[in-house]
Amino acid sequence: MKSKSLSKKAILTLLIASMAALAACTGGNSATPTSTSSPASSSSVSAEASASSVTEPVTGGTITVAIEADLPALDWTSSGSFSTANVAYHIYEQLFALDKDLSVKPMLADRYELSEDQLTYAIKLRQGVKFHNGAEMKADDVIASIDRWTVVSRFGKLAAEKIESIDKVDDYSFTIRLNEVYMPLIRFFAGPQNALVIMPAKIAEAAGDTRFTDDSLVVGTGPYKLESWQRGQRITLTRFDDYVSREEDWGGLTGKKVAYADKISFDIVSDPQVRVNGLRSGQFDYVMAVPQDLYSLVQTFEGVQTPVNEMKKFLTVIPDKSEAPFNDVRLRQAVNYALDRDAIGLVTYGDPNFYKVDPSIFFPPQKELYSTANAEAYAFDPEKAKQLMAEAGYNNEPIRIIASTSYDDHYKSAQIVMQQLQEVGFNVELQTYEYTTLTEMITQPGEFDLFVIGFAPVFDLPLTLWLEPGYAGSENYTSEAMNTVLDAWNSTGNAEEQKKLLEETNKIVYEEIPIVKLINEVGLDAYSDKLHDLPQWMGIIFWNTWVNE
Repeated sequence: MKSKSLSKKAILTLLIASMAALAACTGGNSATPTSTSSPASSSSVSAEASASSVTEPVTGGTITVAIEADLPALDWTSSGSFSTANVAYHIYEQLFALDKDLSVKPMLADRYELSEDQLTYAIKLRQGVKFHNGAEMKADDVIASIDRWTVVSRFGKLAAEKIESIDKVDDYSFTIRLNEVYMPLIRFFAGPQNALVIMPAKIAEAAGDTRFTDDSLVVGTGPYKLESWQRGQRITLTRFDDYVSREEDWGGLTGKKVAYADKISFDIVSDPQVRVNGLRSGQFDYVMAVPQDLYSLVQTFEGVQTPVNEMKKFLTVIPDKSEAPFNDVRLRQAVNYALDRDAIGLVTYGDPNFYKVDPSIFFPPQKELYSTANAEAYAFDPEKAKQLMAEAGYNNEPIRIIASTSYDDHYKSAQIVMQQLQEVGFNVELQTYEYTTLTEMITQPGEFDLFVIGFAPVFDLPLTLWLEPGYAGSENYTSEAMNTVLDAWNSTGNAEEQKKLLEETNKIVYEEIPIVKLINEVGLDAYSDKLHDLPQWMGIIFWNTWVNE
């Protein structure tokens, strides 16, 4: 009889084998109208130790950041990449934004009012806000930016279905009229992926409905502006001396922002050893993505902090629900019960500091969205898996799981998922591809039975990608229960009702298994004590921070 979990020897053997194979492979939160406060919740990033502020703020100097790879774009509206967002946070601003507790607050908006029928939003803008080109931000700019967002951003496209009209009232006021009640609208405006960023109307119109690559179009209202982008080498930002800040101490992407540093240099350094060596030598003030095998070394560096980001991504296995075998919910449930998440985390990330076993479809710091309802179904129960396979009449039909070799954790987790499915009796074969090839394949039902992918955080229930009709692996998957929850969610702004709906969503996920949640990846960065008062948040932000050269 096979054991219920992998032995330490088996885990070590698989880990070594997967690393060798990879080396050889060459292929492929809601705001309330006029509200300016919200209940406090835990910060999304915690630090093992916090660099104390022993001096008064100092203006000047350069903050040098080592990032893993070049950005796909600085057009934040067109890009859902957090690598784009980490730089764009400093250049652009939103009408509404997430504070330090991931709740929504106004940013470029001053306030808004919602009509009694909940169909009309009257939004008042802050006055005197300047763009990097010196022009004042006005309603025409905001309306043009929203228009572009609704055709470029995947989140904007969802909102566009609900927007009937946008009308200017005066230079600092406009209204949005909806065709039906849609309470997530303001939260959509505050989302930090494919973001609704405000740019001059002429630039929004020139940028059009596709991603722009012209650096001259990178004009926002943020505390820093783009100086240069040397592709593949460095992105340099300089302080925007005419920046107009809010005064509230909200943290996150809103509230008071002071640009103390003269410049921020985002240096593109793909080699993690070079990033770590640069931190030790003082070449870099902040390095992203410390790898597992170097993390314990970095912790020995004098004058270095290692903040923990609990909101990097979670890994999933997604079944093709359009055809046999996984159009049968019992076999999807069998996959869920066949997986030992602790073993998957150990093989994939090695160090428990780098992963978290968690049943929620949101992340623990997202207090307004987090639910572990029906967590008992997020369990390793191979006998239950075998029972469900027998009930479904599974008869050794071949199953193809596909994964990317471009991401080490995708590849490693797919290997152990394959092994664990084989142990309960599934006839599984793993095929690997470059990520770009994989993303094409998963749009074509019949090209896979299961695929492994990671999901970055989203900030409202309708933004959950795998709930969108037509998403890869969702073909022929309809859920009256889920649609009922989403309809109710869209029509309520009541926190208690939303909590119940989130619990119901998590229950439905573990009953219907549209995805199989694996584990959360924990991100680990490191920075020098030369940086003072560095905000601890889910992304990297360098305003209100100064550097002691």
